[in-house]
Amino acid sequence: MNIYLIGMPGSGKTTLGKRLAVELNKTFIDLDQYIEQKYLLYIDEIFGMYGEEKFREIETESLKDFIGKDYVISTGGGIVMKKANKALMDGLKIYINTPIETIEKRLKSSYDRPLLKSMTLEELYDIRFLKYQGFADKIVSNSDDITKAVSDLVKIVTDWKNK
Repeated sequence: MNIYLIGMPGSGKTTLGKRLAVELNKTFIDLDQYIEQKYLLYIDEIFGMYGEEKFREIETESLKDFIGKDYVISTGGGIVMKKANKALMDGLKIYINTPIETIEKRLKSSYDRPLLKSMTLEELYDIRFLKYQGFADKIVSNSDDITKAVSDLVKIVTDWKNK
């Protein structure tokens, strides 16, 4: 069973996903990195050359590569922008709910995100917040206690498998 981590850029999907994969003895996949390797282009290059709509098509096609697998997958923050993606995400979908103040701190030391060049983080959050909740089977809070968040994730996955 795949475990999909969804949430805002800077919410901790990749960091938590790597740790969760170790705890569960699964392979970790960062969907954005997978796309970059598959298409030999960085995400911001894809956005720049083809636009967001084409990137979302590529993202959806890439999700199909993992149907029926058994990975921990960190998705891009915008995976929820295409409703069809929810059906392709066969497995447990967990929303990493992170305070916007924490995200802002994390993104200051990160590379520029393509969509944050045209809107604020708050605007992006407002657009996506309800979509994340609509996609998610479960929600985990992630502020600054990564150990607790990983522990919460492991418990959710264990409970999900045992139901």
